[in-house]
Amino acid sequence: MDEKITVVAVDDSQIVLSHLTRLLSEMEGVEVVGTAKDGLEAIRIVNEAKPDLVLMDIVMPGMDGLTALRTLRSTAPNARVAMVSSVGGSSTRAEEAFRLGAIQVIGKPFDVAQLDALVTSERAEKKARISKGAR
Repeated sequence: MDEKITVVAVDDSQIVLSHLTRLLSEMEGVEVVGTAKDGLEAIRIVNEAKPDLVLMDIVMPGMDGLTALRTLRSTAPNARVAMVSSVGGSSTRAEEAFRLGAIQVIGKPFDVAQLDALVTSERAEKKARISKGAR
């Protein structure tokens, strides 16, 4: 088995968060190590759990995903973050997410093949980091 990928999932909708967590948990070699309902909670959990991957909703009440991503760039600069956006989401927000260092923007409803491709890519990224001597 390849490297296990640890993930933190962030979404303000409990239904969406449960669905995403279930999809990820059903993938071989993926462990969901935390969930959060807003950006502030996400920052705390990411800094504690140090996951391989964060899947974070862009639009949330309180601290949104873009603000949380901005903050993570200083508190956890190596965090690998993929943003989640509804299909009707603004392309300007997606562009901003990429400018802030998001590795991908994934649409809702979730495409299992797209999630699987992201996890596979992150597994390869983690393997490359380990072979270079980094976490």
